[in-house]
Amino acid sequence: MAIWPDLTEYHEALQHPQRSLGDPELQRAQIEKDRFGMPKPATGGNAVVYKATEGQNVWAVRCFLRPISDHAERYAAISKHLGKNRSAHSTKFFYLADGLRIKGGAFPIVKMAWIQGPNLDRFVEGLLDQPKELAALREKFRTLVNDVEAAKFAHGDLQHGNILVSGKDLLLIDYDGMWVPALIGRQATEIGHRAYQHPKRSVTDYGPHLDRFSALVIYLSIRALEVNRKLWDQYYTGDNLLFVREDFNEAGRSPIWGDLAALNDPEVSYLAGVLAAMIPRPLKDLPRLEAVLSNSAGLKPMELKPGAARPPEKPRWTPKPSKSGTAADLASQWKVVWSRPGEKTESRWKKGIKDGPVEVESEVEVVAPDPVLITLAVLATSIAAALTGIYTSPQLGLLAAGSGLVFTRGISRLQKKRVKHVSIRPVEQQVLEQHKVSVPGHKSAVTSLHCAADGRRMAAVTKFGECGIWELDNDGYKISAVRLPPFDQSALAANNGKAAVLTEKAILVADLLSGNKTELAVDKSNRACAVATSGDGAKVAVGQQLGQVQVVEVATKKTLAQFAGVSSRITAIALSEDGTALALGTTGGMVQIHRLTPNPEKLGEGAHHRTGVTALAAAPKGQFFASADDSGQVVVWGKNGQKQATANVVGRGVKSLLFLDHQALAVGCADGTVKILNPSSGSVVATHNVSTVAITALAFAKEKVALAVGTQSGQVTLLALEA
Repeated sequence: MAIWPDLTEYHEALQHPQRSLGDPELQRAQIEKDRFGMPKPATGGNAVVYKATEGQNVWAVRCFLRPISDHAERYAAISKHLGKNRSAHSTKFFYLADGLRIKGGAFPIVKMAWIQGPNLDRFVEGLLDQPKELAALREKFRTLVNDVEAAKFAHGDLQHGNILVSGKDLLLIDYDGMWVPALIGRQATEIGHRAYQHPKRSVTDYGPHLDRFSALVIYLSIRALEVNRKLWDQYYTGDNLLFVREDFNEAGRSPIWGDLAALNDPEVSYLAGVLAAMIPRPLKDLPRLEAVLSNSAGLKPMELKPGAARPPEKPRWTPKPSKSGTAADLASQWKVVWSRPGEKTESRWKKGIKDGPVEVESEVEVVAPDPVLITLAVLATSIAAALTGIYTSPQLGLLAAGSGLVFTRGISRLQKKRVKHVSIRPVEQQVLEQHKVSVPGHKSAVTSLHCAADGRRMAAVTKFGECGIWELDNDGYKISAVRLPPFDQSALAANNGKAAVLTEKAILVADLLSGNKTELAVDKSNRACAVATSGDGAKVAVGQQLGQVQVVEVATKKTLAQFAGVSSRITAIALSEDGTALALGTTGGMVQIHRLTPNPEKLGEGAHHRTGVTALAAAPKGQFFASADDSGQVVVWGKNGQKQATANVVGRGVKSLLFLDHQALAVGCADGTVKILNPSSGSVVATHNVSTVAITALAFAKEKVALAVGTQSGQVTLLALEA
């Protein structure tokens, strides 16, 4: 065995808590499992964390990823101090020196109360359009900082991931780097998150001052977002609030400082100036947050100027195409404007040498009157003037005598003088560099897609149950509020982010944004094989193994329609956006068209496919349906069930279909191509080579007239005229 357990060994040990854990309560606990039935870990910093539930108690089991020689002494000191100086923002925990047994060895763990609630950054994001709520949150954070100072300890790693919002409270987690008075003289075991810590912090910085820089970083960030929420779109990276380490290394010079000054908010300018002024100072001399807020910090704020240099802005996202026309008109001109996994260009500032204007001083010679000679001349001519009527002007270099003028400029000398002027020289400047960086994507096949009308947001569901929401206009990516179990098929509503999936036990309908889930029971003796949703996700249609079809209202779980369609397994199903018409396809190549209101009625059927139906689609208003198979044949059906057109797109078969409007049908092929057909004639009006693997999902952005494409490898692409 390795000297210290690795992630895999912890993972294996937690499969059997009754044998591996020493704490009696944890031995009885249920360890949270992932979709494969394995312990579900969360890694972060120096530990991996598992959720353990025993009765009404829920615990976080922290297993350390590296050894720390005096861990036991540190945690004993922390536990003792918090016991005597309880803070409302700390949680109950126990250090178990021999808490976990792995292959004959005993290793320490921390048993800590599990806190349910979002991290600080997630909570802030939800309040961006509510400045009053952000202000209230900022005051709660101020109280937290004051309480920690009053309790005479320092957390050591104040950052978004270690502050949880539980109800109305802010709670601190992860005490690995905490300082308490009993630890005076020791060194720190960590130096905290780069986006929050003083750039000069080292392990020798370990004392009551540890949180003072990061506290102001967080307080200032929230205050700035109250004034202008757009700062979030510009500076949030997914692992910070607003600042990154480079901003501290370039205090007053990186773009964020100028943007904060440009807000013209006195409090933001003051706080930002103080934060910048903290950076040259030793950590032990930094003022408390309360001293900063009461203007008693004894620290002169750095003067920040608006409009500091910044990277050029990304091209503005256009919600509508620059050219007018339908999807059929514009499809041939589409290009790939966004793809993940993929690359993006990042602008970064660095110090470099570049020619620029510099104010310099130089020494030049000038002619100036000699003060000694001028003084003598003035005395002499003054006497003469009194006696003879001769007048002088030494300032003008003139002497008047009778009717003549005599120049006295010769009474002068050369002098050297320093003058300032601007010169172009190589100087150290902030140089903007463009870097190509790779951006990851989904790890399994995309089974369903939904695209907002303006193309800015795309939701994807993948085979392994991952639900991702992409913010296309700013390269943002979020895991949605719901995680799905393993499933056979999925469908996403055309007009929102509601997904329906078929699991072994039920039909699960989930709102990807809110996380709300609804389970619809299925007949286990008649397995569900295909699923579709109405445009608003309010209705779900399910095709079953024995040929039956059910249409269910999600909110009430009421069956709206039920009929025996065919005698063979249903392989594909499509529901019109308004939920009034339905098409089904079978393993035998049969397609049926049904009207659902006012009473279910079969309008037509046909066996026009040589192999099983692999894909079905309904036109937005149900005026057309389309079906396809693995031979590449596509059939377009009229609303009354009559065959209207056929086409053979080859492409090693068809895996997905989508009506863009009544004039265009998108066909996703197994060879990675997307073809746009005219549904009236079956003719191909455009072809796009998107991937080398099957196109498994399609979605349409109506206002932008753009097509979102998902593949078997997990790639997601947007085809449009421009970003």
